[in-house]
Amino acid sequence: MADSISMAEPRSFPDVIVDTAYHKLMAARARANPDTRAEKPRDAIIAGLSLVTEALNYSFSASQLRLERKRGDLTFRLNIQSDRNNVAGQRAAILVHPAIYSRAVSAWSKRHPSEWIRPKTPLPLPFVGSQIGYMGEPKGWMTWDFADPASRRETAEDLAQTIRSRVEPFFAAFDGPVEGIAALPLQPGGVLPEMRAAGILTYLLAHGHKSLALQTLTSYFDARPKDRAEFEAKLHEFAGNGLPEFRSLGVSDLAAFAVATGYPWS
Repeated sequence: MADSISMAEPRSFPDVIVDTAYHKLMAARARANPDTRAEKPRDAIIAGLSLVTEALNYSFSASQLRLERKRGDLTFRLNIQSDRNNVAGQRAAILVHPAIYSRAVSAWSKRHPSEWIRPKTPLPLPFVGSQIGYMGEPKGWMTWDFADPASRRETAEDLAQTIRSRVEPFFAAFDGPVEGIAALPLQPGGVLPEMRAAGILTYLLAHGHKSLALQTLTSYFDARPKDRAEFEAKLHEFAGNGLPEFRSLGVSDLAAFAVATGYPWS
């Protein structure tokens, strides 16, 4: 029988640390005295995700643990990560990481040697993605536990509903005009506010929308005057001295991206 709550709720970082420590301890104890007859976590997860796909328009790959659907150039994917502290018959928890891939973005990235365009990771890479718990309100780390067969369908329904409410609104923007896609980084408190603007800028540049990319970045900084000052300083620094050795997040990364792609793009 699972010892955790099946329904997922966003958790703060301190709560995640406490929960992780607890599950790590429980996993260590269970592995010292394993129940060889208990259902393996992977089998429980596959059974749970199979129920999820019954309610959603995604294909499910049990071998790769992911749900996805394709539309033209794009692949909308839900990458599933098994919790490292899962234990047979006790815990079969997953984390869900929505991501969007684009053939055009992958092809464009291959033509740019900069580490800010193509990190040393095999393509395809998603141009945007997040942990599902940060794609809506309230925000926080979210997991689902399929270990208990009695509550598995209920857990699957909860995950399916979370995907509908948190992920589908973001994915749906890519079914509309490109101007709606360009507006995603500009939405305060939107479905993915922590998304790095470089991901959407990459998509716009890869599809030939240079003027719209420039307009998007300009509007992005119009709402963030302090960030604009930092961006311009870093832009000047990187243009004169070259890109830094290591990547960083935030405005510095955005400035390095701009230098690497020949900003101003229009």
